Amino acid sequence: MDSLLLERPSQANTGYKKLLDINLDFLAGSYKRKTVLVNLEVIDEDIVANLDKILEIKPDLYEAWYNRSIALVNLGSLEEAIANLDKALAIKPDLYEAWFNRGIIVGCLEQPEEALASYDKALEIRPNKYEAWFNRGITLYDLGRLEDAVASFNKAIRLKFNDYWSWYNLGIVLYDLGQFEEAKNSFDKSIKLNPNIYKGWYCRGITLGQLKRLQEAIISFDKALELKPDWYEAWKYRGITLRKLERLPEAIASFNKAITIKSDDYGDWYSQGYMLLKLRHLEEAIASFDKALELKPDYADAFYNKASCYALQRDIEPAIDNLQKAINLSNVQYLNMAINDSDFDLVRESERFQALIQTKNDWEDKEEIDEQEWLKAAASNPVFDFLKDREEDIYTLADGKPFND
Repeated sequence: MDSLLLERPSQANTGYKKLLDINLDFLAGSYKRKTVLVNLEVIDEDIVANLDKILEIKPDLYEAWYNRSIALVNLGSLEEAIANLDKALAIKPDLYEAWFNRGIIVGCLEQPEEALASYDKALEIRPNKYEAWFNRGITLYDLGRLEDAVASFNKAIRLKFNDYWSWYNLGIVLYDLGQFEEAKNSFDKSIKLNPNIYKGWYCRGITLGQLKRLQEAIISFDKALELKPDWYEAWKYRGITLRKLERLPEAIASFNKAITIKSDDYGDWYSQGYMLLKLRHLEEAIASFDKALELKPDYADAFYNKASCYALQRDIEPAIDNLQKAINLSNVQYLNMAINDSDFDLVRESERFQALIQTKNDWEDKEEIDEQEWLKAAASNPVFDFLKDREEDIYTLADGKPFND
């Protein structure tokens, strides 16, 4: 099953956006004003140029370096933004906002170890900042340190108990730890705080599936889809859950919805085809297997089940053709299956099916002969002399004749 996804700072609104006021009494003329930046939406190159003018006059103004870093982030210059934060921190090492923002930016640059170090520094300065514990939990998750991530999210929750994203992310980590009951409880908390969090309903459904509480899982998926009707994953896993409940017509309808939204997953087409085969909607099943094979031409399962469809229609040629393709992709595995599969009863006595069985028997005989030839060669090779028992020759055939007589 697909891994559930954490809610990230940019989505959960925990990115730090505060700008520092700058006292510019030391400036004269057109550069004198109370603050340089007041609105992130208007940050542009002119604002950066303004800050540059200020820093020419007062290069040790940490507020200007800090605000310049925010402007650069807004302009997409992340590396330069980090350098500006480092300038601010060199002047004022206890600037919480700079350490926190640094963690966010280096995290965006996929440097989780450095992000963690920045959040730790921020928390040394202000240990009761919820957003730092929240982002620290995400970073630890990215590093695979799941138990530590749980501890960070728990700390964030203690500081801000009504934050539904913290409960949601805690549920994700607990799910990945295999603690499904605890994960469900976290998703329940998240949903109670915000009943419109569709991701919480979806993840609750996935978790209930792991707990084998399939009817409840369907209810959760339905709630997620009320809130987000075009959610591919929710339709897909609703279909999977309905299939497990043997509610095949409803499962097919869910897969149809999923495929309408995202049609390039060969597994979805295959699952739809398999259920149609079970319901003996054979032409529709063949069409679904064909779609799966367009996307994955070496999909042996699809060839095998497509062969089943034709066999059930007593259509010998395409049945054997598709079975042969499955066999070619898997040696004799699918022939062994077909020999005992009642779907092939109507074609079992056909010449082509019997020829496949004979080919299998010939192949097995050859394999046995090849094994004996290999053992004979080994028996005459002095390299293997150390394996021989002087009292009893272990290199013998089943009939007792030695290989090297």
